[in-house]
Amino acid sequence: MNNIVPLSVENMNLADAMGFSPSAGSSGASVDLYRVSTGVIQEVVEGKVANSPVFKIKKGDDEFLSRGMAVRFFVERQRWQKWDSVNNAFQRTVMSTNLNADLKDTLGTFNLGRPSGYIKDFSALPKDQQDYIRSVSRVKVLMGLATFIDPFVEGGEPVVEHNGEVPVVLDVKNRESLKSIDATIAKLMGKRVSPVENLITLTPESRSMPNGNKFAVISASLGDTVGFSEGDNEVLGDFIDYVERSNEYVLNKWEENNVERISDEDAEIVASIVDVQDFE
Repeated sequence: MNNIVPLSVENMNLADAMGFSPSAGSSGASVDLYRVSTGVIQEVVEGKVANSPVFKIKKGDDEFLSRGMAVRFFVERQRWQKWDSVNNAFQRTVMSTNLNADLKDTLGTFNLGRPSGYIKDFSALPKDQQDYIRSVSRVKVLMGLATFIDPFVEGGEPVVEHNGEVPVVLDVKNRESLKSIDATIAKLMGKRVSPVENLITLTPESRSMPNGNKFAVISASLGDTVGFSEGDNEVLGDFIDYVERSNEYVLNKWEENNVERISDEDAEIVASIVDVQDFE
């Protein structure tokens, strides 16, 4: 442990800023983040072709792989997200500390058309509504400083750049991954230790779909307690700025698309109000 002053964010409650609870149960933003996802690659191991789970890391045009990460998490947010096959892009809501409220989205609606809150009798809903709700994913967005374990490019050549702690963002929606990460963070919070003060080791593990295809999940475990570091306040502030800029982009899309949904009659009323304000 060291004697660095604990974190603080101007004009914000620290717990709200970070988004972690004790129970731990392309955007318009531009920030120098490494974006991390999971995958399974084929590589030759001891003369045989093997399926290897990896982290896929992308920063701008730079892409490489890693067999693990040691992370200090600073910020956690959640959002709803849905793949839009027509526009070949993800539609999503603003990021929030929880999903209990109605969240504006890039479609100009709320929650991407998904009912808010807990659905008591899901099976009683019409099948088409069930299918639509299933198509909207809960995504947990985790931001922190990570050190990559055994980074390499496809083919096996080791990566010598990107040493030390770098800022990363992970969009996690797989239930097994979320359960493992949440349980590990909950252990820290139960000890009154923030995820910034303690390393969490993330390891990709391979799983199989019913059709035989492979995918990777994230397994989390506690690492060393390292305490706060010089510059952590600035890092936290940068992540909060990233959240705010991302949400600003979604809100702008919401206003843009929500206007298109206003009826002609409502549009005339809005226009008349504008005319009165202009006249006055």
